[in-house]
Amino acid sequence: MNKTYLLVCLFFLVLMPCTTHASFTIQSDKTDMSDSILHAIQHHDTTILDGSNGDFYIGHTIVLKHLKNKAVIGINNAKLRTLFRLNGEIRNMLDSAEVLSLSTSDNGGTLPNGMYVREQREFVTRQLLINHLNDADESFRSAGGIQISHCCNITINNLQFQGPGAIDVSGNDLLGMDHSTNVYINNCIFIDGMDGNLDITSQSDSITIADCYFGYSALSYDHMNSCLIGANDRIVADRGKLHVTYIRCTWGEGCRQRMPMVRYGTVVLDDCKWLCSTAHPAIDARKESKVTIINGFFGSGIATPFRGAESARWQWHNCTFSVPYQPKDNN
Repeated sequence: MNKTYLLVCLFFLVLMPCTTHASFTIQSDKTDMSDSILHAIQHHDTTILDGSNGDFYIGHTIVLKHLKNKAVIGINNAKLRTLFRLNGEIRNMLDSAEVLSLSTSDNGGTLPNGMYVREQREFVTRQLLINHLNDADESFRSAGGIQISHCCNITINNLQFQGPGAIDVSGNDLLGMDHSTNVYINNCIFIDGMDGNLDITSQSDSITIADCYFGYSALSYDHMNSCLIGANDRIVADRGKLHVTYIRCTWGEGCRQRMPMVRYGTVVLDDCKWLCSTAHPAIDARKESKVTIINGFFGSGIATPFRGAESARWQWHNCTFSVPYQPKDNN
C-alpha cells in the first residue's frame, strides 16, 4: 500500500514542468468550442477553463496528439458538454425497433456508407440514426470529450464531462487515452459517455485517476460500460504496460459494467466505491490482468463484485461488501 502512494507522489513530481509559462484562461461563448479549446491546449502549458459564463459546448472530440507537459484545469464549475445528445424521439425510435432485444455478438451487416458492423444491435442502431439524422458520415459517433493520443505528462483537473448518452454505436469516449504515459486525472466527473466514460488503451502506461466520479443519467439508452483498460485480447503489445491506479473513485448511478474491465493491465483500486445497481460483474479482470483492490466499498446494488476470467492475479485487502461476498485471492 505504501508503494501505491509512493507511485502517486512520483506522478506529481514528473508532471511538474521545469519552467513556468503564463497560463491561458478561456470562457464559453455558447458556440462549438472544440477547436478553440484544442488551440489553447496546444499553445499553452496550462489551459484554464473558466465555467463562470456557462458550459463549454463541443461538437466533436478534442484530440490531443503528440503533446507533452500540458495541464487542463477547470474552475467555477467548468463543464464540457457534447452538442449531440440523445432525446426522447431517438429513444422511442429505438424502442419501436426493439433494439435492446437484438444480438450483441453477431448477425450484423454493411451500412450504406460501406462500414461493416459485426453486431446486430449496433448495426440496427447505427442504421436508424443515419436515417433519422440524415447523417451518412455518422458524425454523431464523434460526440466525445477529450482523446489523449501519443502524449506524455498530461494533467486534467476539476472538470465535468457531460456526454451525449450511452448508446451502442462504437462511438467516442468522454475521455480516452492511447499510446500515452504519465497521465493524471483528478477530481473530475464523467456522465453519459457515448461509448465509455474513461477508456485507457494501446500501450498507455503510468496512469493515475484520483477522486473521480463515473455515472449515467436517464439520457443514456444502452451500453453503460464505464471504464475499459485494454481494448482487445489480441493486442499483446499491451503486455507490461497499462499500469493504472484509481484512488478514491466512485462508480455511481447508472453504471452497469466495466468498473473497470481490464486486459493485460496492472491495476490498483484504492479506497474506491461501487454504488450502482447491476447484475453484471463490477470489476471484470480479463486476459493476463493483475488487479489489487484495497479498502473498497461495494453497495447493496452490486450482485457480483468481481469476475476473474483469464486474469493472472488478483488480491483483496480490507474491503466491505453490503451483500454477502467472500473475496478470494488468486496469486
